[in-house]
Amino acid sequence: MTENLLTADLRALREPFTKRLLANGPRATYLWLADVLASQSAPLRSSNCTLIAYTGCLDALDWIEANVASPVTTNWGQGAALLGAPWPRLTTWLATSGPLQMMALGTLVAYRCPAPNMAPLVQIAAPMLPDAPAREVFETTVANILQSPSAPRIRSTVNHVLSLATEILAPRSRGVSVADLPSLYLKPEVFPNTQAILNRHDAVVSNVRTSIRDLLS
Repeated sequence: MTENLLTADLRALREPFTKRLLANGPRATYLWLADVLASQSAPLRSSNCTLIAYTGCLDALDWIEANVASPVTTNWGQGAALLGAPWPRLTTWLATSGPLQMMALGTLVAYRCPAPNMAPLVQIAAPMLPDAPAREVFETTVANILQSPSAPRIRSTVNHVLSLATEILAPRSRGVSVADLPSLYLKPEVFPNTQAILNRHDAVVSNVRTSIRDLLS
């Protein structure tokens, strides 16, 4: 199975991932998916890595920390946020350089209030920052990155995170717990207040497909 999925994208992984969740449970699915992702190229792994969060296994956060590598897409931070990476752990990542630091910034962005341009399951899960600090501590910690030489992408992302401070630190309840992420992946419609999000996503996808079809016709 792993060999067959060497070049699989998220769409190709969806069916085997779902079947394993249903038949074997989250832990076995996590171990299988970690093996699959380890066999893939770095760009493809970066594209698919968010999926491991939907196992709901806390070990998945350790896996993300150990395996994040260039290219550091927003998927790494999204996965870490879904798994509830807390502020103390993020400060450790922020104090490094390279992929971990970039992922930490992406995780903070993913902790913003749910927005329509986010993936529907992420909107429903609505991850929030555990152990959030006072705003002054948050802003000082993030802004300190700019005191060291950094790539333009890092600098622009730091400024983006600072612009989202109010949303990231806003007191609110998480939509779906980490333990319930497998259930969210399998049956999002059973969670409260999800139908509007799912309908809006379906409408956007339908409009995109119509536009593409019109362009090709």
